[in-house]
Amino acid sequence: MDETFGDFWYVVQTKPRQENRARANLENQNFGVALPMLTLERIKRGKRTPTLEPLFPGYIFVKLHDESHSFHKIRSTFGVAKLVKFGGSPAWMSDETVMQMLTLSGDFTEVKQLQRHLVPQPGDKLEILKGPFKGLFAEVVKLDGPSRCVVLLDILHKKIRAEFELSDVKR
Repeated sequence: MDETFGDFWYVVQTKPRQENRARANLENQNFGVALPMLTLERIKRGKRTPTLEPLFPGYIFVKLHDESHSFHKIRSTFGVAKLVKFGGSPAWMSDETVMQMLTLSGDFTEVKQLQRHLVPQPGDKLEILKGPFKGLFAEVVKLDGPSRCVVLLDILHKKIRAEFELSDVKR
């Protein structure tokens, strides 16, 4: 795949009223999943009752983290109908757009979970995007504040410890 692989949220159509089922099954496969929700007032038994419903009924957003996650796995997941495509290419959205939708829907718990899921964790493999180590892969040792990480680079069979800005690396 191209170098932008994993930088986007892909739009997935679910089977009717199976957004939560598709979400749970995709999360069990370690995909990042966003399902923006909205609280609406519905009349049940003559009373107004707040209900939580999907902002986009029938659709969820899925983040692929590496090439081991394939579109085939998404399409064959229970609750998923298909991957949405435009002109033969999968429909996608940026991280910022998905986070804004979740924030607008008031689902701050999911925003925090997704932010934690997007930030590299110890043990994750990252690609260095800038500087003299550009193109090399490293393993995260620890996070150093909100915007830096400490990694181990394997150079000539020797482990070298280095620090990088999170903006200079990607999964």
